[in-house]
Amino acid sequence: MAELVTASTESRPDGDGSATKLKNPNAHKDGNGGAGSAQGGGAKKLEGEKKKMFNLGTLWKKMDLDLVTVLMMMKAALPPAIGLAMYEANDVAKTYTTLGYLIAIIAILGFCIMPRAKFLQTMTMNVISACLGSAVAMLMTWSGVQARLNTTPAGAPPDPYNSSQSAVCGVFLFFYIWLINTVKAKFPQMAFPTIIFAIFINVAAVYGPLFQTTAQVEDFVRRLLISFLTGLGLATGVSLFIIPVTCRKVVVKGVTGYVMLLRKALQAHKSYLASLERADMFGQITPAKDNKNSKSKSTPEVEALTTLTTAFTQLHGKLAGDLPFAKREFAYGKLTPEDFEGIFKHLRGIMIPLIGLSSLVDLFDRQAELNHWDGYRDSEHPDPEVERRQEKAVEDWNHIMESVHEPFANILQVMDEGLEHVLLRFQFIKPPKKKKESKGTDPEAKGELVKPGDSGFANYLETQCDIFYQGKESTLRQWMQSKGLKVKDDLLHDPKYHPVDSVPTEGKLKPASNHPPYEKQLYTILYIVYLLHSVSKAVLEFVKFADQRDQAVAKKSFITPGRRRMKKWVANVFQQQDSNHEDEMTVAGLDKNNVIVYMGEAYKERKDPEHLPPTNMWEKFGNFMRGSSKFLRSSESSFGFRCACATMSIAIIAFLRDTQKFFIEQRIVWAMIMVAISMTPTAGTSIFTFLLRIFGTVVAMVAAFLVWYIPDQRTAGIIVFLWVFVALGFYIPLKKPSLVILGLLSCVTTTMIIGYELEVRKIGIDLATSNGQPYYPIYLLGPYRLATVVGGLAVAMLWTLFPFPITEHSALRQKLGGALYLSANFYSIVHETVLARIRGDEGDPTDPASPAALLEKSRNKVFAKEMLILQALRTHSDMVGWEFPLGGKFPRAQYDEIIKLLSNIVSYTALLGYASSTFSHPYFSDEQDPSQAQWFKDFRKIVVSANVTSHEVTSMLSLLSSSITTGQPLPPYLKSPQSYKLAERLEAVDRDILSLRHIAEPEYAAFAVVQISTRCIVMDIEKLLKAVKTLVGEMDFSFHIVSTQNSSAETLAKTPSHRSKQE
Repeated sequence: MAELVTASTESRPDGDGSATKLKNPNAHKDGNGGAGSAQGGGAKKLEGEKKKMFNLGTLWKKMDLDLVTVLMMMKAALPPAIGLAMYEANDVAKTYTTLGYLIAIIAILGFCIMPRAKFLQTMTMNVISACLGSAVAMLMTWSGVQARLNTTPAGAPPDPYNSSQSAVCGVFLFFYIWLINTVKAKFPQMAFPTIIFAIFINVAAVYGPLFQTTAQVEDFVRRLLISFLTGLGLATGVSLFIIPVTCRKVVVKGVTGYVMLLRKALQAHKSYLASLERADMFGQITPAKDNKNSKSKSTPEVEALTTLTTAFTQLHGKLAGDLPFAKREFAYGKLTPEDFEGIFKHLRGIMIPLIGLSSLVDLFDRQAELNHWDGYRDSEHPDPEVERRQEKAVEDWNHIMESVHEPFANILQVMDEGLEHVLLRFQFIKPPKKKKESKGTDPEAKGELVKPGDSGFANYLETQCDIFYQGKESTLRQWMQSKGLKVKDDLLHDPKYHPVDSVPTEGKLKPASNHPPYEKQLYTILYIVYLLHSVSKAVLEFVKFADQRDQAVAKKSFITPGRRRMKKWVANVFQQQDSNHEDEMTVAGLDKNNVIVYMGEAYKERKDPEHLPPTNMWEKFGNFMRGSSKFLRSSESSFGFRCACATMSIAIIAFLRDTQKFFIEQRIVWAMIMVAISMTPTAGTSIFTFLLRIFGTVVAMVAAFLVWYIPDQRTAGIIVFLWVFVALGFYIPLKKPSLVILGLLSCVTTTMIIGYELEVRKIGIDLATSNGQPYYPIYLLGPYRLATVVGGLAVAMLWTLFPFPITEHSALRQKLGGALYLSANFYSIVHETVLARIRGDEGDPTDPASPAALLEKSRNKVFAKEMLILQALRTHSDMVGWEFPLGGKFPRAQYDEIIKLLSNIVSYTALLGYASSTFSHPYFSDEQDPSQAQWFKDFRKIVVSANVTSHEVTSMLSLLSSSITTGQPLPPYLKSPQSYKLAERLEAVDRDILSLRHIAEPEYAAFAVVQISTRCIVMDIEKLLKAVKTLVGEMDFSFHIVSTQNSSAETLAKTPSHRSKQE
């Protein structure tokens, strides 16, 4: 220790940064008279300590641990630890007898770490399901006893086995397991309640054939129900009173993370736009080569931009699911449900144009593809002319981006400060510490510097937004001059509106059909400027909203959800809902790839081609009877049948005379419980998942040995170590929610082994074996329980494969079909929105009954669903590689390409709807600028006749969705929608409407965004059609002529086809 202290003293820095010299003269000699050995040894020890600390810090960062996560892990482990500790009391052990360890297991399944609103909803359904399970169990076991009494001859000696009683219990078990798992598949939010019910029925059914009197049945069901309710009660107490977590806190944390991601995205845009001043914007993405291990590569700026955009869009989908629960909570605070709704609305208003701005990378990539600039460098003989055009385009864009560097950088920085101001106003982050001013600082030198958090920041931000918007005229003027166009000083401010032919030649664009190169540049510049201005205006509105809800001056009050929200909450419990793998209360939260998105009734409802609508009571009754058969053949019923078969394939051992004793002694009921926990409606047969769960169970068994033997088999130490392990096990549900079942299985298995051993120690071997189960020491019980759990998982996987497999591949294909359907729905809504805005008949958006409000509500709802399912598709696609391949390889590249194209279509569709809002809200009135107002009216009339959007896109997406979902080939001669060519259509009506005189108008810029968006949508639809055709094929009506001249030769001649395919 002295050496370590000496060495640390030697290396400690002084105030000036230099190391303090060794001041102990005796330290130069060691015990053997040698000099410096103490220093050397101490330095090595110090280096080792530093290395250990560095490794621990690195591990802490890699595990993404923080104080909140650690506290939640500790909280999650409390209910089972409390359950086992309270069982040590004599009165408790006397009450629960052989079911004591079940308390701890149910306490784990209570999932006390859920936010409060979600927890209360789930716990309410858990209690109801436990009570319903007890009622059904009582009916089942009582019926079994009656069957025994009616089939046993009077005076016959008691027989532990009765075939009629076993048959009755088996029939009840099969029916109710089918029914409850059908409900589980129908309503994903019923995940934990259905598991609780299934466990209750499983336990009661396999022990039911052992009872001979009604009194035994009543006592067993009562103790079983009390054990379940006690475990749920422990979870409830811990959830509500120990480190309580509300959905409001979760949403606040999510909003804070969302805004921080937006700030990082703005800085990433700043870096990317700066890189365009010197880099080749057409070569920032290197496409993947033909070999399978090759991946596309991007520059650091593009990579950061793409990563951040994906991150905040995923968080947007998660917040959309958490927000309803935050608005339904009772709380004492400052933020009201309306405040949360307003925050989310403003975040969405920032997100959409920011996604469009990030698509600039895609626009340059498309231009490189259209001009064949993406692969000419890799060719052996590059075309000099192509290379010259590409270099000229790069040089032009470098010059353009240099000229706009300052305004772009300034507005991005101001927007970042605006988001910081929002966080400060809502008190989501702590204000930065004020620096002490030096004595020589002149207060006047600081000027009127406005910082985020100041009262006048909104005015400052608005001024900066206006400066940026007004500065675009100089940018456009510089661009026109760089193209050799003669520009008059008053060209962009000519008060006269020239309808057709009176515009000077130098002020007009060439016809759009000629597609001059600078026209694409102009539209792209307008695209960037418009979206930057749109983001700045959205940030400004968010800042004003935050100022109105300044939390520093707001007072706390009791917040209630209101009667309407409460009614909606109760109604939603029994309705199909969306869910993702981060939602702990749903089926999706139990499976890593499972994301459930409710498509609406129209997705599954089909018109019956064999029956007309019913017209009388008899026909309605007949429809009701036919509806039962429809229910039985539904996918939900099919899943319930699989679960019932999987359960019965294990439970049959308990219902046969020769194997009933073996089933009870070896506790095979836990294999049935593993089936109830592990089978999920849309889970695929991933070998990786199966092996991972087995590995988790093995780890749990080893952990049980450690928990038992490390504290020298002392009860208090065992409970403490069990609490530690369960806390570590809940790291997986907290940080790896996609593998939540793995964490639950590990915690349940360890608790099951330890709980049983502590139970036997407390009540004695005689009472513990009174239920027919022999006592095993822990070193035998652990492997037996491992074998039981692995057997249950294997049976669950077998019935996922049989009679036909539910593979990860088929699940991915079904989700992709649903995503295409949602994209068609979304485009259709945007189509109607654009038309309503151009016509000017969308009404008042603040009126809930107006077309504008109804369209916005539908548009936002479908967009949130689309974001959720696209996120699921990306995650699911990454995991299909772990599935065992049977047959040909899975075409993952084609699926990834379709997902990418679909994501682009959705983004550009959202941007199209966003930009169209400019057509319904002009920036000027007739009094302010009559000429510009007249131009806008004429512009809108012409745009109405130009058909900005088309129903052909909706039809094509719907057709592709149906083909992917059913696997049917596409019809022959199918063509993708043609390009709208909006500029040509407008110029055909009025060739002055797109005069350069009007390029400074916001409607002109909005038209450029619409033009680019529609063009990109059409291009991606064309690629999407080819990709889907590659997967499902195309119906071929050509015929073959077989030659009869030579029997050994066959001539295949296809009829000439006039299809217009683009290969």
